[in-house]
Amino acid sequence: MGKRGPHPKGEYGRKIRRTAVLSTRLQPDTRARLLEAAKADERSLSQELEHRLRRTFIEDDKSIEWFGSEQTAAVVKLIGATIQSTAARVSKRGKHDWLEEQWLFDDVMTAIRHMLLWFRPGGDSGIRQITLSSGTDRADQLINEIRSADPALPITKGSTRQHNMAMLKDKLGDLVRDRNPYDDLRQPTLTEPRNISNRLKRKLRKPT
Repeated sequence: MGKRGPHPKGEYGRKIRRTAVLSTRLQPDTRARLLEAAKADERSLSQELEHRLRRTFIEDDKSIEWFGSEQTAAVVKLIGATIQSTAARVSKRGKHDWLEEQWLFDDVMTAIRHMLLWFRPGGDSGIRQITLSSGTDRADQLINEIRSADPALPITKGSTRQHNMAMLKDKLGDLVRDRNPYDDLRQPTLTEPRNISNRLKRKLRKPT
């Protein structure tokens, strides 16, 4: 067994309690970011790792305290992203405010409802009140971004938005695997021509 190194100093040193040893493996990009942050904060690598782990636990506890569960917190964040995406309107008159203009407020409300239908237990269950708008189109874009997000995306690759979408996907868990009721309703349906023979109808139905 190798000799243990010196006890850490500072905020995670002997002043708290005897520390425990944890051996772990990290992706190279994760380790590089930790080293960079540790240097900037004048901490050791182990201190920086503990600092960030503690902070994630605190953030998780806050989410549960405020919203009841991490999934609910993720849904609330998604609603915020939906508002931001839908309300980002600029015209010749300048930037529009969804809390000041009724038409934009209504578009945001439609987009939020469209987004929440994604998580409705049992799907649409007969709901056929379809409202499509530029807001629902933007909500669809968010849904698709989350569905295609990669939680294993290296820290050094991808944009901040891609990492945010990946974090939402991870927090939403099983919810992201559900289909939005609009998915089926958007699929093109084949309509049979009228006034044709049964033989031609069978031919049209036959898979190619």
